[in-house]
Amino acid sequence: MAQMKAGRAVVEALRAEGVDYTFGLVGTTTNTIVTEMVGREDIRFIDTRHEEGAAFMAYGYTRASGKPAACITTSGPGTINLITGVSLAWKGRAPVVVIAGDVARDYMYRDGAQAFDLVGMFNPVTKLALQVNKTERIPEMFHYAFRAALSGKRGPVLVDIPRDLLDNRTIDWEPQAPERYRAVESRVAGDAEAIQRAAEMLINAERPLLLAGGGIIDAEATDDAVAVAEALEMGMVPSYGHNDAVPNSHRLYVGPPGGRGAGEAAEAMHRADVILALGTRLNQNSTFWNHSVIRPETRIVQVDIDAQEIGRNFPVAVGIIGDAKAVAQQLLQAVRQARSEGVSRPAWRQEIETLAARRRDRLRAELEQRGGDVMMPQEAYPEFQKALPPDCMVTVDAGVAQGLAYDRLHFDTPRTFFNYAGQGGLGMGMCVGLGTKLGRPERSAISLQGDGGFMYTAQELNTAVRWKIPLVSIVLNNGCHGAEKAQQQRFFDRKYIGVDLVNPRFDKVAEVYGARGFYVDRPQDIADALREALALDEPSVMEIPVAEHFPSAAPLPNRG
Repeated sequence: MAQMKAGRAVVEALRAEGVDYTFGLVGTTTNTIVTEMVGREDIRFIDTRHEEGAAFMAYGYTRASGKPAACITTSGPGTINLITGVSLAWKGRAPVVVIAGDVARDYMYRDGAQAFDLVGMFNPVTKLALQVNKTERIPEMFHYAFRAALSGKRGPVLVDIPRDLLDNRTIDWEPQAPERYRAVESRVAGDAEAIQRAAEMLINAERPLLLAGGGIIDAEATDDAVAVAEALEMGMVPSYGHNDAVPNSHRLYVGPPGGRGAGEAAEAMHRADVILALGTRLNQNSTFWNHSVIRPETRIVQVDIDAQEIGRNFPVAVGIIGDAKAVAQQLLQAVRQARSEGVSRPAWRQEIETLAARRRDRLRAELEQRGGDVMMPQEAYPEFQKALPPDCMVTVDAGVAQGLAYDRLHFDTPRTFFNYAGQGGLGMGMCVGLGTKLGRPERSAISLQGDGGFMYTAQELNTAVRWKIPLVSIVLNNGCHGAEKAQQQRFFDRKYIGVDLVNPRFDKVAEVYGARGFYVDRPQDIADALREALALDEPSVMEIPVAEHFPSAAPLPNRG
């Protein structure tokens, strides 16, 4: 056994799990931990300008890399400021371990300075929230935390450590490899009988469709999912927010569903007689939780790692608890055993290809409706697509103008599309983008946000400059909170309040921070400017002034 300081024990517990980045702000309760990273190359402490930015960056890192990350923050408001970002990790299934340096135990339950029930606050947005009660148990509690964060449906965990268990404390401990205290490989296979019933149902379907969820990305199962779709001639639609779950260039791909997606995708889902919901909750934004998209008579084969999700939103014909990769491989084997030559459905394939072509025609046609002195936000997206490398990582903030990306950008590589994951908090765009670039430094990375969202976390430009993170942050500036203004226009007799914004020039803001700034007000200049920005080895901000745009929801399918 080696004797080590309590703070070093925390760092070594993180390193044992392969954590190479921690995010947060320093504080008197955590100096014992963060000072143990001084001079180390194998683990870094990325100090942000606000704790919310730290949580967002940790989320982006984990989603891009597939590895866990950690936040380290001090007592009271220092940790409370993480909650918005941690709630994104909760919604987005990201293994972010939050380390809260809490006040000393003598301060607790006496209304001491910065004493709050952090465990109680974080319980609703974490898989596990615990408080260490003895210094000697720090390693044990981190083993517990990583088991929870990385097993089943992944998610964030809080480890609260009172200051008096850290300061001037040592323990005898030898770090262990993760396989000594948790199952490192945990591919949960589906029930064999359920697999067989599902395979028969899919083989005998007339119009089967794959709804490809985030579980496919978590399980690195894209190739397996596509193989199942090809063997069964299934149309492919990603669940909302997971456009990168299957390659968008594939002949069986229709488009993304949802209010900001493609009506053609909703029509394909409505036409399907059997849906393989692989690694998806059948979430609200994909299905609207009613029969406008999925008909009552449609049979659903739902696969999810979390048993609680099976049949939660729609009744299922077959429910399979399991890992998306393992189950896809089982289904493919069952289909090939039954039909070694595969299944041919020329009529359905033609229908799928017609819907996909209609979507492409619709997007081309909208570019012909240009007008006015200020470009429409739709005009920017074909220009983005010209300049983006095939594996470029794109983070989309909440909001209207950037929300057009769901139906207009193209993804063929998993872990290249990042968004607010049903959480919907403004300001995550740039920070999550910074995290993705740290997670996959070999890939280009951009973030898309509106002027409102960018101002939520603009201070993290300083973090990007100090840490030399070459993210291109694109601000689609329409001078308003677009969704809320649209609502006030349509339903409140144009009584506008709190929706019109007065902004600085964002390219100039970037320059003040030490980043590069670009200002592009003509569509034909966007691609060249973006190529230039992507070629830089430094952070940059590109402001693109666009017209206000109030898009309606994606059209629902024709029930006739």
